[in-house]
Amino acid sequence: MVSKVATHNGEVAGHVAISPVRVSGKDVRWYGLGPVSVLPSYQRRGIGSALIMDALLSLSSSGAAGCVVLGDPAFYERFGFEVNDALILPGVPPRYFMVVAFGSSIPNGIVSYHEAFQQEPDSHA
Repeated sequence: MVSKVATHNGEVAGHVAISPVRVSGKDVRWYGLGPVSVLPSYQRRGIGSALIMDALLSLSSSGAAGCVVLGDPAFYERFGFEVNDALILPGVPPRYFMVVAFGSSIPNGIVSYHEAFQQEPDSHA
């Protein structure tokens, strides 16, 4: 797992997290990027992009095989993400689910995030 925080004048300005994903139920050293967040007052200054680049570098340096992201292709393609039919996230339009491989191979299968990402908010909280 990778977690990066950007600060400015002692204030947290942004954060990015990367967590493990499974492909067809197996651990294949692939990860999922997100969430990425930047405070509105710090947006459009390159903070989110810098966080993503740093997180991907840390991930690839740690021996990860690749990373997936669910998001806007116009934004994430600049980091090397691209659509690849080998990996599928059910219920999501394929053009918004992208991959970047740190090696030469991309596994085939259905991607699943940790169950914590699947939980519905508790309406009684």
